[in-house]
Amino acid sequence: MRTIDITTNVGCSVRCAFCPQDKLLPAYRDRGGTRQMTFAAFREMLRKIPPDTALDFSGMAEPWLNPDCTEMLLHAHERGYEVAAFTTTIGMDEADVARIQSIPFRRFVVHLPDTERYSKIEMSDAYLQILANIVGSGIPNREFMTMGTLPREVAAVIGRRIKRTRMMSRAGNLTNVRAPERLAGPIRCRSCGDSLDHNMLLPNGDVILCCMDYGLRHVLGNLLVSDYRELFESESFKRVQAGLDDDSFDILCRYCENAASLDEYERPEKKRRFGNLRSLLKSFMPAADENRPRP
Repeated sequence: MRTIDITTNVGCSVRCAFCPQDKLLPAYRDRGGTRQMTFAAFREMLRKIPPDTALDFSGMAEPWLNPDCTEMLLHAHERGYEVAAFTTTIGMDEADVARIQSIPFRRFVVHLPDTERYSKIEMSDAYLQILANIVGSGIPNREFMTMGTLPREVAAVIGRRIKRTRMMSRAGNLTNVRAPERLAGPIRCRSCGDSLDHNMLLPNGDVILCCMDYGLRHVLGNLLVSDYRELFESESFKRVQAGLDDDSFDILCRYCENAASLDEYERPEKKRRFGNLRSLLKSFMPAADENRPRP
């Protein structure tokens, strides 16, 4: 499903070790524009996004650092969009938790603190209360994740074991995580193949290729000045799409953990088709046995 990630705010006080803000901030500053998405701008841009597009409130900063985040989510839901949220809960209050319970989230993922301090989430009494409210809420499809060892105080609130998530280099944008080798030959994105329609909307209206593009290498267009369709007609988009097959184009995807060789990408589909063929053949076998002449 085509998706747009919403970055409500550029600049994040959580300062996670796995989020290359040092690449994003200067690149965004060079392009200019507001660092916080206004509700008016969000509403204007939403009118241009097809209703069968999923909206993920995640982006390149904690969504609730923007005080209008809850209003944006509610407005998107009222307009019929399928929504998900990925949050540390920083910036959220108890009223926010109560208000968003009416939203049928596709996913609601809470990023928890860790004792290693990969994420700089302060475990205040207010934070633990918000967490407890989420645990006890009716928010659907809740998930919890952490990048390290879960603190005891948080584990007591969550009440279950949380599997550690592996850190990635963000397509080579982080220096503290080993980046994958550059992929050669035809490649595809594991998330969106060659359609490249899982993109990122920034507060100034710019739409970039994806959540890995912290250096803003591939800006497809701007939803404040153009429509959604034009993003995929831009020279920037065409260059990236061509670069999936032609590795002389040095696109970000070639350094990304979410990329795969064309053969690897197509292998599950080939396996599925082969499995369907086997099932089809097996469905005829009983009939063949019944019609076989008996000695």
